[in-house]
Amino acid sequence: MTGEKERAKHREFGTELTSAVEKAVREKLGLLEDAVLLGNRIYKKPTSDDAELYLRDKAVPHVNARLALERNSLELGENLTFEIELENVGRSPVLITRIEGIIPNGFEPVASSDSYALVNTSLDMHSMKLDPYVVKNIKITSRSTQKGTFIIAPRIRYVSETGRNLSCQPEPASIQVSETVLPGRVRTGFKDLDNLLYGGLPENYTVVLTSDHCDERDLLIKRYLEAGAVEGNTTFYVTRDAVGVRSLTEEFKSSFYVLVANPKLDEAMEGLPNVSKLGGVENLTEMNIALESAFRRLGKARNDHRRACLDIVSDVLLQHRSVQTRRWLTGLIPELRSKGFTTLAIMNPHMHAPEETHAVLDLFEGEISIYEKEIQNDLLRFLRIKRMHNQRYLECEMPLRKTRLMTTPATLPCCTRAPNL
Repeated sequence: MTGEKERAKHREFGTELTSAVEKAVREKLGLLEDAVLLGNRIYKKPTSDDAELYLRDKAVPHVNARLALERNSLELGENLTFEIELENVGRSPVLITRIEGIIPNGFEPVASSDSYALVNTSLDMHSMKLDPYVVKNIKITSRSTQKGTFIIAPRIRYVSETGRNLSCQPEPASIQVSETVLPGRVRTGFKDLDNLLYGGLPENYTVVLTSDHCDERDLLIKRYLEAGAVEGNTTFYVTRDAVGVRSLTEEFKSSFYVLVANPKLDEAMEGLPNVSKLGGVENLTEMNIALESAFRRLGKARNDHRRACLDIVSDVLLQHRSVQTRRWLTGLIPELRSKGFTTLAIMNPHMHAPEETHAVLDLFEGEISIYEKEIQNDLLRFLRIKRMHNQRYLECEMPLRKTRLMTTPATLPCCTRAPNL
């Protein structure tokens, strides 16, 4: 009997122990059928929700993207700056490889934040690491080149920790680009510059273009001259070297006049009726007499938009310094204005001391500057309108590319010939 009682006591103890274990498992892991025994450890079986969470955070990391625009309407030629906010809401890091479609149709790239490279309409992110719960902002600046309504819809490409290629896309945004052309403007022949000026140079203004000697400057001058000649405007070009406008001189004998401030004149241009030799820049009195003689030949008729280009300002300043140059320009600028000319003067500020440059620049009503700036270890040229007295203009810098100067849709059909001048 004693043995039987002992066995019954052990069975009761085993039953109590089993019940206690099951209770502990239920408290920690839920039902026993939801648990799994591995070795001497008990683990809870993952639920479908747990698996989905794991897939989202580990196997399929999630990146949220948001587009933030400064504004959704701008003028043609104006810059647009916006930010893309990237947030890793997963539990593992990802590598951002590129952002596609970051430059919308109707725009061209200007700059991007950090050292990321713009390739066509995409931004190469160089496999930027984005850790869990980290936010990264990418700033992009582009310039409008067409009017209309455009959609910004970039797609972000990234790689998970397991090497899986994934993508996400923020909510697209629309941009409205409008074009304003003010009355009384003289077109420069370069559409992009005209957009910044709301249609062109203010009529009867005298504007200086400051730039070192470069192809972009020369192309801009040629476009300005050819636009006037083809439109039938009386156009004066005062220069030391007229070789680059020989075809214009031969084609537009009745409206395009070249005054060469150089004792040596190209033999091919010697006999042309619209070419005059002023001698050199050494004798300003002789130059003024020759200019006055050319003005008299025009007569009093003022039926066209007359334009002039003075490409000798730096030469005169080198020869005569600031006092004499100011005196010469103080007499010449009002004379050009009284004859109905819109004048573009050319000056290389790198050829002169700063005080002499500034002594001359303040005589002009407007100033346009071409300058170099380092972008991603590369020197690029930009154009900016620095001032235009009592006139509206866009105060943004514009990338100046030779290919666009030569191939952009022109204000006039003439401008397609600019590279062959």
